[in-house]
Amino acid sequence: MNKLKYIGYILCIFLIAACEEDKLDIEKYGSIAGVIVDGESYAPIEGVQIATNPASTSAITNNDGVFEFSKVLEGELAVTARKKDYLSSTVSVAVYDGEKTNLTFFLLKDEKDVGWVTIYDPVPGNGAVDQNIDITFQWAVDKENSGVELDYTVYYFKSNSTTQKIAGENLPDKEVVVSNLEYSTTYYWYVVAKHEGSRVANSPTWSFRTEDSSE
Repeated sequence: MNKLKYIGYILCIFLIAACEEDKLDIEKYGSIAGVIVDGESYAPIEGVQIATNPASTSAITNNDGVFEFSKVLEGELAVTARKKDYLSSTVSVAVYDGEKTNLTFFLLKDEKDVGWVTIYDPVPGNGAVDQNIDITFQWAVDKENSGVELDYTVYYFKSNSTTQKIAGENLPDKEVVVSNLEYSTTYYWYVVAKHEGSRVANSPTWSFRTEDSSE
């Protein structure tokens, strides 16, 4: 009987240790750093409020447009940048244990209020991998005022770049083709909606990675 009790105690100890190990595995942290620049001049923007969802502590950009979260729980989260007189911008990112994720936000001036406009359902989907170097961007739109006519300008840029390119400008349709991207490269892209030439909304910033070279 004593021997059985001893074995039982040993099993309990192993079970507790395993539970503690699982608990420790859940709580892994990385960090996020980034820079906020004007979408037209590329000048750094000071005083931009940065927040995450799931919530972490908020941050404000310094005079170089830089911010950092030194301890962020591992996993998927959205990072949003807001400043008066600018359209807000959101980037969805993955945070990995012990790694720093670097972001760039391009904020655009808010020129006209026509009610809410939501740009969503991107193709390629956020975080997509093995994408062709010739690709078609597509998106969906909901808007508060169905009578408002919108056109779209699409921007894209490589990871860690502080300059961006225009995939298409003043587009009547919700798609555009981009060709000759680089292999094995992470790109970010977003859509700006305009009404009568004035910006009224922008999408979250989505990411994808191109396929490896077949050569």
